[in-house]
Amino acid sequence: MLTVAILGEITWTVYLGTQLPRTYVADHWDVAWVGLDVAEIGLLLGAAWAAWKRRAVLIAFAVGSATLLLVDAWFDLTTARRGDVTQSLIATFVIEVPAALAMLWVARRAARRVVRDVLHLELRSIVKLPLRGPESES
Repeated sequence: MLTVAILGEITWTVYLGTQLPRTYVADHWDVAWVGLDVAEIGLLLGAAWAAWKRRAVLIAFAVGSATLLLVDAWFDLTTARRGDVTQSLIATFVIEVPAALAMLWVARRAARRVVRDVLHLELRSIVKLPLRGPESES
């Protein structure tokens, strides 16, 4: 399935690359940008909540946040007008890419913690030690 999806995406990308106009006036440009930023805010809020509650879903929120931050950086750079390139470069390399890398670091750290905790629980069950239930955790 993935191979078929990849081949389909390659075909679609080549088609778009040869058929799309170099310039295009987009309706609802403001909605697209604000929508992307709202999605970023939502994922960052989800990541903050998951970190605060120490939930494993933090991994998904952090990876999603990093992805959208990189998408935002890409579109900032590729859609900047000549006079806005410097501002886009600054936003990309001072804010968006470092924030994305920080979120990937958070996701990696959370994933390592989850794996460590799961392995610890499996080890405890192998040696038949009693496991604490959620009600006894502090």
